[in-house]
Amino acid sequence: MSDPQRSNEDSVLEAQQALLETSLPLVFDAYDAATKSGMRQPVVFLLDCEDAIGREIAEGWLSTEAVQAAVEQQQLLAADVEVAEAGSQTTVFAHAFPLEDCRTEVPEVFPYLTPVFSADSPRDGFLVIAVTCGGASALTVPLSAREEG
Repeated sequence: MSDPQRSNEDSVLEAQQALLETSLPLVFDAYDAATKSGMRQPVVFLLDCEDAIGREIAEGWLSTEAVQAAVEQQQLLAADVEVAEAGSQTTVFAHAFPLEDCRTEVPEVFPYLTPVFSADSPRDGFLVIAVTCGGASALTVPLSAREEG
């Protein structure tokens, strides 16, 4: 017999992983901008701006108006290219912060991510906090995942 809560947690994690996989170029852009500015050990936040939590965070960093305009633009784009499948497109924002700041600030918002920031940082990769489906996951992106081209 399957546990419905476990099944829901699995589907949320799958959605967070899918958001990351479909946003890798944006994530690498944020990572690259951070390292070029001299940031050591950047942690990239990937926010689904159409998710309640992701939107709240994005609005705090940008503004309500900027996020609303981006969501509206994405919805128009999705309608124009007839990508009307539910959930196939969303509005995302990525920005990097120093690992040291994240060690204290992230657990305040997402206490279940505390163990991630107690561990050593990933080798040959970097952390991404993917926020969608009402929560967040800490995922490691290997540097080898960069699409060459």
